[in-house]
Amino acid sequence: MEANGTSPMEAMASEKPKCGGGGINADAYDFPLHVVALFLVLAFSIAGAGFPVVAKRVSWMKIPPKIFFFCKHFGTGVLIATAFVHLIPTAFQSLNDPCLPDLLTDKYPAMPGVIMMASLFMLFVIEVYLKGKTGGHSHGGPTGEGLSHQGAPPGMSAPPSYPQRPARPVSWNDDYPNEKGQPFESNEGQGIRSRSISPRRILQRHLAIRSPRRNAPWFQAFFARYVRQREELKSMITTVASRAIPPPPQVTYEEPKSSSNALVLSDPEIDEATYRKMSLNITLLEGGILFHSIFVGMTISITTDGFIVLLIAILFHQFFEGLGLGSRIAAVPYPKGTARPWILVVAFGTTAPIGQAIGLITRNSYDPNSAFALILVGAFNAFSSGLLIYAATVDLLAEDFLSDEAQHLMTNSMKIKAFIFVLMGAAGMSVVGAFA
Repeated sequence: MEANGTSPMEAMASEKPKCGGGGINADAYDFPLHVVALFLVLAFSIAGAGFPVVAKRVSWMKIPPKIFFFCKHFGTGVLIATAFVHLIPTAFQSLNDPCLPDLLTDKYPAMPGVIMMASLFMLFVIEVYLKGKTGGHSHGGPTGEGLSHQGAPPGMSAPPSYPQRPARPVSWNDDYPNEKGQPFESNEGQGIRSRSISPRRILQRHLAIRSPRRNAPWFQAFFARYVRQREELKSMITTVASRAIPPPPQVTYEEPKSSSNALVLSDPEIDEATYRKMSLNITLLEGGILFHSIFVGMTISITTDGFIVLLIAILFHQFFEGLGLGSRIAAVPYPKGTARPWILVVAFGTTAPIGQAIGLITRNSYDPNSAFALILVGAFNAFSSGLLIYAATVDLLAEDFLSDEAQHLMTNSMKIKAFIFVLMGAAGMSVVGAFA
């Protein structure tokens, strides 16, 4: 027993472990194999993210709309699983490592959840601000048809917008008591028939059947106001009824000017504010993925045991994740000839390889079990998971199934198929999570 009454065994148990000691074994490190892995990850990442964009913007590629429909919803499931299966467990594992300060391990182990919640609320505030500026957003339509036209038309193309019926003019006149009765009106094709009679005529009809005792001037003034307000209310109801929910738009086809016989969808132009919002949405979504990809690449480069299994899992991970991101990039109506979608594809495709290159350079000095590395990886994974959870569930999943656009364009069978594809994407990425 020690002087303070603590046994040596208890003292050893209460002593915090030291961070570090996770360096690689230089003798077992296969440098050429890790270099080959860098180019493999680069190829799979760009192939996954670039396929939907190339298929949309290159006119000679005739990709069936069903392929885009599958990619769109399969990718949504991949992104959701990335957040829940890959990012959140890694964030908690890193920030709750026993070697870190007591603030993260004993006093407040929920710190990764706080970081994740903060990033989620941050993205929500950005969405609220942008919605106030533009009045809503679209991300290419729930059916994926916004992706299926081969090549964007000149200017900006957008998902189909619903036409609004013109409002019926109000037929009553407020120049009482000198107004005149209006003739009978009919709105053919709308199922609405109305007859507008001047307030004076209504008042005269009413007073003609009333007893003389109740035809005092004050009563006539009171009833005139009542008649006028009733006519105004009727006109308002008629106007609102004429603006009933319009039927879904009919997709029209036009022959392309090129020599190809492929059909292309004609889309209306989109306003600049909505385009900016859609562009920012996809940028934030990709930002949440890029933070995570850097550390994925570094993990590959400093791994020796089980490297082949990890590499195969990462290749599938990057391809599926790129496919989900690429289908959303392709849905943004970028102007024809712009380099923005290609920059986003290349940014995703090169981020993990850049992380691998960093790992190769620092393989003899970087320690993934150091306190700095654990806090850095845990904080960035928690931040990225919050962005992905909000973007994938609110901007993608809810918009694809619960929005007014989805109710107009998707049948029940289409929704069932789409949700099955979402589950397939989530299941596939969950299986990959067992190895990577």
